[in-house]
Amino acid sequence: MQIFCGMKVSLFSKAHTLFSRVKIRTVQTIPFLAVLGFFLLFANQTGAAEPLVYPDSMAFHGKKPKESMIEARGGYQWGFHEIRWRDGDNPNSLPGPRIGPGKMVVPLDSIMFGLQGETFVSTDLALRAQVWMNITQQVQSNFYLSRIDPPPAQVPVSFQSRWDSMARVLEADVTAIYHLGLRGTPYAAGITGGFKYNNFDYSSQRTGNASGTIQNHMHVYIPYTGVYYAHNDFLGAVARLDISFSPLTILSLDAEQRLETTTTTFDGLSITGCQFGSNFEWSYAASENFLLGAVAKYDYQAVSGGVTLKTGGRSSRFSLDTWRHSVFSGISFTYLF
Repeated sequence: MQIFCGMKVSLFSKAHTLFSRVKIRTVQTIPFLAVLGFFLLFANQTGAAEPLVYPDSMAFHGKKPKESMIEARGGYQWGFHEIRWRDGDNPNSLPGPRIGPGKMVVPLDSIMFGLQGETFVSTDLALRAQVWMNITQQVQSNFYLSRIDPPPAQVPVSFQSRWDSMARVLEADVTAIYHLGLRGTPYAAGITGGFKYNNFDYSSQRTGNASGTIQNHMHVYIPYTGVYYAHNDFLGAVARLDISFSPLTILSLDAEQRLETTTTTFDGLSITGCQFGSNFEWSYAASENFLLGAVAKYDYQAVSGGVTLKTGGRSSRFSLDTWRHSVFSGISFTYLF
C-alpha cells in the first residue's frame, strides 16, 4: 500500500512540476484555442442544431429526439491540493515568536458522486446544471512548517509532521451551451460559458498529538468558457466531451491552526489564477429512455494571492499559492425525456 501511494503521489508531483515550470496560461490557452478553432472550422453548415442528448441509432429511427436529461454519476477521485504561504513581510527580528512559511499537501482521494440536469431552451441553446460531492475518508499526509522557537531558544526551526486529514469537497456549476449549425450530421459542436463554485473544507489532526489541528475553509468562484462536442452514433455509442478554461479564479481562505499552545489564524484572498477542466463520457443505450456509460474527468486549479497570518499578537503577510489536481473515474446513468 505504501509503495502504491508513493507511486501515485510521484505521478501527481510530476504533473504539478510540469504545470509549474511552464507558463500555465500559455500551456492551457494554446490547446484551448486550437480545439475551439477546430469546432468553428466544422461549423460552416447552415441550419439549427438538432438536440443530441438522444441516441441517433437505428433502434430509435423515426422517433422524436429527447430534449432533456437527468444524469447520476458515481466513482472515485484521486488528487491533492497543495497550499503554500511564503515570503513573509516580517523582518524575522528577535525577541518574540516569528510566523514562518509553510506548505500543506491535502490528499483528495475519496468516493465521489455527481448529479446533472440538461435541457434545450431553444433550438440551439441548452442549459446545464451539475453538482459534485464526495464521501470523506481519512488519509495521511505531510505538512511542512517553519517557525522560530520562543525565548530562551530563539532558534529557527523547520519541521515536517504527519497529519490525518479529511477533505470535504462540494462543486457546482451552471452552463449555457450554444450549439453550432451542424444540421444533418450525427455530431455536434458547441461553445459553452458558465460559472463554477467550489467549497473545500479540510480538517487535519496531527498524528499522535490531539492538540495539533488545522481547519481550512475555501470558497472558489470561477467564470469560464469552453467547447462541447457530442457524437450520437460513434461505434454504436454516444460520446460527449467538455473542455473548459478560465484565466480568472477568485478564492477566499479562512483557516485556523492550533499547534500545542499556539493558535494561528489565516485570512487569504486571491483574484488571480486559472482553471482547466475536461470531461469525457461514453454511453450506450439501454432502452429508449436510459443510457449507461463510463465517465472520466480531470480538473486543475492554480491560485496566486495573499494571506495574513496572526499569532501571539503578531501579524505577517505572505504570498499565497495553491495548486489542485484531481482525476475522477466512474459510471453514469442517464434518463432521457
